[in-house]
Amino acid sequence: MKKLAIPLVIGLIGLVLIALSFMRSKQVNVDDIDISIDKASFIMPAAHRVYANPDAMDGKYYLFKAKITNNTSETLEDVTVKYRIPNYVDWTELTVSGEMFPGQTLVVPCYPKLKNDITEKTTESVEKTEIEISWDGAEDDDIIEEDFTFKLTNRNEYVYTGIKSEEISSWADMYDNDALIACFVTPNDPIVKYYTQNLQEKLLKGEAASVTQKPEDAVRFLAGIYEATRKSHMVYSGTKGIPKSTEDVQSIVQQVRLPREVITGNTGLCIELSVLYASVLSAAGIDPIVYMVPGHAYPGFRMNGQYYAIEATGIGGEGLGNIMTAEEAFNQGQKQLNEFIQKSQAGDPRYTIVDIHNVNAQGVTSMDLKDNDFMRKKVDNIVASWSGNSLVQPNSPRDPKIRVPEPGIRTNNNALSFSIPNGWQTMMHPLPQMPIVTAQVIAPDQMTTVTIYDIAVSNAQQGMATINQYFSSYGMQVDYQINGNTLAGQTYSANGNFSWIGKVLRRQGGIRIVAVGTQDYMYNQNSGIINQVYNSIK
Repeated sequence: MKKLAIPLVIGLIGLVLIALSFMRSKQVNVDDIDISIDKASFIMPAAHRVYANPDAMDGKYYLFKAKITNNTSETLEDVTVKYRIPNYVDWTELTVSGEMFPGQTLVVPCYPKLKNDITEKTTESVEKTEIEISWDGAEDDDIIEEDFTFKLTNRNEYVYTGIKSEEISSWADMYDNDALIACFVTPNDPIVKYYTQNLQEKLLKGEAASVTQKPEDAVRFLAGIYEATRKSHMVYSGTKGIPKSTEDVQSIVQQVRLPREVITGNTGLCIELSVLYASVLSAAGIDPIVYMVPGHAYPGFRMNGQYYAIEATGIGGEGLGNIMTAEEAFNQGQKQLNEFIQKSQAGDPRYTIVDIHNVNAQGVTSMDLKDNDFMRKKVDNIVASWSGNSLVQPNSPRDPKIRVPEPGIRTNNNALSFSIPNGWQTMMHPLPQMPIVTAQVIAPDQMTTVTIYDIAVSNAQQGMATINQYFSSYGMQVDYQINGNTLAGQTYSANGNFSWIGKVLRRQGGIRIVAVGTQDYMYNQNSGIINQVYNSIK
């Protein structure tokens, strides 16, 4: 027995040594695993569906790509990559690689799935992405952790290019994200659909150009959109923000109002008007086109292989001449289109088109937006103006019978007045369903608003309580502070938070409140003009 025991013990020791040797050979030096992260510097909520789709635009838009190279002498099994964005995306597993041999490289892209309510984000922020890389048998100390920050813009922010400003060398670089403008085209927005329905019924008498597929009917529909904006006294507020040259770095990022905001605000930049037209055309079943040129954009459509255009800004605005008729605007658009074709055929990269339905098919789709009763009622008021019943912008040359003295608004009893900056739009009794609102004055970019309230109460506290009561019926809430005859507060709604300051004075039969403010995220930027108007209130 002793003779047998000795060989058995020796054999057992040998097996243990072999096992230990095998275990030692599986130890991995983490320093020999090379990691590099190719990351996006920003994410636009308006394009959240594009970033979530690896097939959209051939996978061009991702949050990051992790490049992992196994420089160890061991084969790594079940290599796992996961990530999270605190407050937005929980820990999510991206991939599990069965075996990763020595010298092998693994590239893992991340297309984040953000929730639909990200499109309600009205402020930009800096967020962090956390990444973990592990493998079978890795101890806690072996797990590789990486992180980086990126800017999460607000829903209205459109970034013309993802290329760093110092690396932009061509016009193509400047417009690298041009396809993403389609994310702001919202034909399925309930407000846009309601507006389109009214346009078809009230102005076009039920015509459906998409059914006939006749270009002349589609041109008539295009002219109908123009007539709708002209009859409602919509104002073109300039070309601010559109890049004019490759050195125009300040124009790389722009706030773009959604079509619903252009409709209900009754003003828009050239790119915003183009997006509005594209949304209405698409809602009507017509293929919309946005033409982009240096410093300008204009809308049109494609039908039966032919292209058409209209100069949407012919409705007029600050610094512009006479208001064009629909025919003149169409002729101007066609003239610009001929020049566009000549420049494009000559190879000028500054003349590009965004074929909305084409890029939709490539995965660039619009955001979902909720219905809004307050906006529907504003659409009703706008529709009424098509028949000449609106009191919108009474000082416009289109309606010479009703005027408001410029450059200010003054009460009948001189109780309160303030100066209106040049180019701002005045709207008398803009909300019939809210009779306490006597007038509104809106900046050309629609970001800053002055609102006048006439309320039959005896003091500011009662006045603000009345305003809050009206607002609450539309799902809004007002928080405020009163200090003598001065006010400051915030208005909360589904469309974002609005910060404002104001003054109150007694008038015959009650009080009058004038409040001037803007969206929270724009307050610091617009504080100069806000204070200028506020200080002019007397």
